[in-house]
Amino acid sequence: MKMSTEGLTQRRVAESDGAVPKPAYRKAADIVRQPGVPSLLVAVSIPLVLGMIDGILNSPGPWYATLKKPCWNPPGFLFGLAWSVLYPIMGLASWLVWADGGFQKQGYPLTLYGLQLLLNLAWPALFFGSHAILLALVDILLLVVLIAMTVSAFQPVNHVAANLMKPYLTWVVFAAALNLSILLKNRGKY
Repeated sequence: MKMSTEGLTQRRVAESDGAVPKPAYRKAADIVRQPGVPSLLVAVSIPLVLGMIDGILNSPGPWYATLKKPCWNPPGFLFGLAWSVLYPIMGLASWLVWADGGFQKQGYPLTLYGLQLLLNLAWPALFFGSHAILLALVDILLLVVLIAMTVSAFQPVNHVAANLMKPYLTWVVFAAALNLSILLKNRGKY
């Protein structure tokens, strides 16, 4: 078996000329300093941190335990797990759209994103905080519409961003059905 020394010879020639070839890898610090990485961290952190704060301020508590729920109501830990995954994915989707021109170019889809995030954050305050199940249902139905509009607005800008929003849309449709079922099972009580 004969070994090729061509690459090694080229490197020696480059080094003797004073030109050192760049390594195929970059240090993590160099990557973090690249434009876009800080904005990506911010975009991912905004929904995650706001969602965590909202969840702490408006946790289900004992009131929720007294409600009649459908048999398909998932266990409580699943909600926290789902949102812990969905919020960063939403942030990544918004960043992908923002990276294509910022608010100057992508004002409409990013405004829709911001509006749906506000409705998302309002739902726990309405449902768990105020015990306003009907008002929470109205909020979540509007949220479904706004998420669908956001997906549609993201699609021509970045199809990956639009696709990243689809699991979130699916989860919120499920949550809306759960909200409706809880409202119907607890009529007259709240």
